[in-house]
Amino acid sequence: MTQIFSPSEAALSVLTLAKRQPQFVMRFAMLYAGMTAIYLAVMTATGVGEAMTRFAAVSQPGMSPSPAQIEEILMPVMPGFGLVALLSLVLSTFLTTMALRKVVDDVEVGFWGLQLGNLEGRYLVASIGYGLILFATAIVVSIVSTILISIHPALTILGFLTGAVLIGWVALRLSQFGVLAAVTGTMGLKQSFNQTQGRTWHYLGAYVLWAVIAIIVGMIGQGLATVGASALGARIGSGIPQSMADFLTAGWLFYILVYGMVTGFLTLGFTCIGAYAWHQSQGTIAPPKSADF
Repeated sequence: MTQIFSPSEAALSVLTLAKRQPQFVMRFAMLYAGMTAIYLAVMTATGVGEAMTRFAAVSQPGMSPSPAQIEEILMPVMPGFGLVALLSLVLSTFLTTMALRKVVDDVEVGFWGLQLGNLEGRYLVASIGYGLILFATAIVVSIVSTILISIHPALTILGFLTGAVLIGWVALRLSQFGVLAAVTGTMGLKQSFNQTQGRTWHYLGAYVLWAVIAIIVGMIGQGLATVGASALGARIGSGIPQSMADFLTAGWLFYILVYGMVTGFLTLGFTCIGAYAWHQSQGTIAPPKSADF
């Protein structure tokens, strides 16, 4: 595996997928919007939306909430945050593996591409492993930084920058575990480290380029969704409905649909980067219906 890919072509590969397979991209975006609706419904039902509104009120410019206020407002809704985190891990696994099957092998199985199979299990376990590795790396960085600060305060910035680079490097080197899990039938973490060898800057360039595009498009999409929701009488505020009654209004449902679909498309773009890079590294042609990789 010696071939190098173009970061700009990889970053924009989702556009080719959208051109060749618009129905799949639309389904993915709609499912992502549905997942967003589930998140917001759970957060609303558990009081997170109301708590975030209260927290925003005491965090205005010139105001600083006290530790007691933060505990009073946020601690009661921590179970809601935890439940959403668990749902995010599980539901995103189904959507990501759906995308991986399509962009890697041009396969659609199950209901709308969703399936409970071996790939889902491997990806879920690998995702947890990925998170634990990054957490362990952050702990090591924190310990080293503490030691550097104890030696001399001037080393604080050096420790911070070195730690940030190290965490970013590890995250990038292991970031292809999803694609490699689909290709090799393994967890993909070790294979990702090998796949990114000698291509770190190319992956970084592709992800940074698409991230910049995603931020701009995401802001535009959120702005349009907010304007549309406001026209329908909804007040978006913190981005989480304060009550289920608010959640079920036309304005909030419009906001969730539009912003969720935009976010889904942008998320799909990151998956396409990995698939494009894999096909290029192998010197192979991607499935004919998926994208011109």
